[in-house]
Amino acid sequence: FGSSFVARTPGWRSPPLPPTMAPRTRAAAGALAVGAAVSACWLAGSTVSGFVSAALRSPRGTSSALTRAAVPASVAGPATGKFNLRYFDIRGVAETARILFALAGEEYEDSRYPLSFGTPGDFSTIKREEFEADRAAGKMEVAMGKVPVLGAGDFSLPQSKAIERYLATKFGMMGSTPEEAAWVDAVGEHVRDINTAYGSKGLFGMKDAEKKKEIQAKWFGEELPVMLKKLDVALPGSDGFAVGSKISYADVLIFRLFKDTYTEAETGPAGVGEGCPKLQAIAKTVGSNANMQKWMEERPKTMF
Repeated sequence: FGSSFVARTPGWRSPPLPPTMAPRTRAAAGALAVGAAVSACWLAGSTVSGFVSAALRSPRGTSSALTRAAVPASVAGPATGKFNLRYFDIRGVAETARILFALAGEEYEDSRYPLSFGTPGDFSTIKREEFEADRAAGKMEVAMGKVPVLGAGDFSLPQSKAIERYLATKFGMMGSTPEEAAWVDAVGEHVRDINTAYGSKGLFGMKDAEKKKEIQAKWFGEELPVMLKKLDVALPGSDGFAVGSKISYADVLIFRLFKDTYTEAETGPAGVGEGCPKLQAIAKTVGSNANMQKWMEERPKTMF
């Protein structure tokens, strides 16, 4: 599942349950708490990876952070040396940044914290020992105890969207003028709106298979096509580019929307975007880039 499109979900953890609860009652309450978290993630405009990221970023043992010193001013200083991107071993909210690195042909350290489940599929049993050790050591202070974090020398930057825009600017993918940069940003917000609309439907974790099938059929058959056609008309670019005359951050987000978000089982063999010539051309432009092809072929195969 893709997630670029995901973007901000507040950290979550289930409230402690009274020890006097009967085991069955405690289990039901725990399930409701997880369901509430899923709903919150969807309402925040997240996809599956958004829920996963929220669960993974849940604050644990944060009292010690109150006694730590503030991060140094040098974290906002010049980036020196090779970049390091720290995140979990999933695509999640770091995948767009990884794609930007790939397109730019920029070497970096793709640091991935391993994950495992005590009970397969039960996010309350996720184990992430290396991440917890680094957080306890204060390595996530700049990010309020979360990931992703981008670093180079003393420079350190949190928040996936800030990281994406920073890298896009550094790699020349925010247009050629301030006006084009504003449009690249605007297209990114259009894509976010589309993903928010899908995320708000609450499909992840839905038990009612028939209802889920009905919602998906309406989304892929009616709602998404209308939104994509509106986006296609709204783009100022041409010849396979959303803005200007070269690959930009906006094109990367559109590519991910078309090729790295939905499965073929959801969209059918034709995929999405029928009747959207600009969007189809953009997805083809990005997908035919040699660096992009190499990354898509060689990137780690992860659960989301």
